[in-house]
Amino acid sequence: MKTFKEPNLSSGWKCPICKKDDISEVVLIGIYGTEEGHNMQAEQFHLSCLDLGYDKEMNVVYQKL
Repeated sequence: MKTFKEPNLSSGWKCPICKKDDISEVVLIGIYGTEEGHNMQAEQFHLSCLDLGYDKEMNVVYQKL
């Protein structure tokens, strides 16, 4: 997963999890249903806001809320 040192704030972005526009490391996550060929729209999230888990039996990575 590629991370970026700071978010792109050009369009009034706020992290979907914390609802803040803090300047900190972000990651792009693809938006389901926006695939077009080999391209996909994505949303940026603060890396520190992600609290991921993995269900090995279902082979699913999920965000803990």
